[in-house]
Amino acid sequence: MTTHQFETHRPVDVYVENGSGSVIVNAEDVTETTVEVTGRHADETIVQQDGDRISVLAPKMRAGFFGGDTSLSMVITVPLDSTVAAKTGSADITADGRFAAAQIKSGSGEVTVETLSGAAQIETGSGDIRVATAGDALRIKSGSGDVRVTHADGAVSVSTGSGDVEIGTSNGPAVVKTGSGDLSVIESRADVAMTTGSGDFVVRTANRGRLTAKGASGDVHIGIPAGVPVWTDISTVTGEIRSSLTAVGEPGADADHVELRAKSVSGDVVLTQV
Repeated sequence: MTTHQFETHRPVDVYVENGSGSVIVNAEDVTETTVEVTGRHADETIVQQDGDRISVLAPKMRAGFFGGDTSLSMVITVPLDSTVAAKTGSADITADGRFAAAQIKSGSGEVTVETLSGAAQIETGSGDIRVATAGDALRIKSGSGDVRVTHADGAVSVSTGSGDVEIGTSNGPAVVKTGSGDLSVIESRADVAMTTGSGDFVVRTANRGRLTAKGASGDVHIGIPAGVPVWTDISTVTGEIRSSLTAVGEPGADADHVELRAKSVSGDVVLTQV
């Protein structure tokens, strides 16, 4: 194992490259940055400071050239509100603590982020993505991984090929697209646009905003709180449309209301009062 320490009395910009293994970045109330690298080629890893930028670069390796295990475990501790940028092949990436911004890309590794106060972009080929709290714009793209965002205050854009997508609380506009995965929002307080080929759509509680759902064979389930007016434009070719909502008339000035546009070829559309 190799250990590097740098004096950092303010947030830093950390940049990491690691082909395989793991990357853990901890944002804590510290005044120095610590980098620990474990693995057969730990001493070949480039670790350097350039002003507020900390770089951690694993050695470039060709399959079969060195032989043996080429994976590296990296544990990096930085001051709170630092930014993190990471690029990996199969290495998992974990960012614990509060970060001002993030730009993360992995081929097949999983990505887990605790708190983002600023904008972030996360992309994986097949790894799952988990974000606990996003305070600003968040863009996510995955080929086949599942995506979960627990709490989002800003705009969220998610695109997957076949993974499922779940957003817990959505306070900003959300745009979600997937080829075959299911899409669900636990509670929405702003506009939500969802598109899928064969997955189901679920918004358990839609408090306000414009909801747009487009799919081929998936079902649409929308929960509306009692007393919230709903304007609907719903169509399905062979599916059924069912509603347990109680009519409440037009919304008053500045009152919460929901505008729902849902289209499906063979899926059912179900509106439930919650």
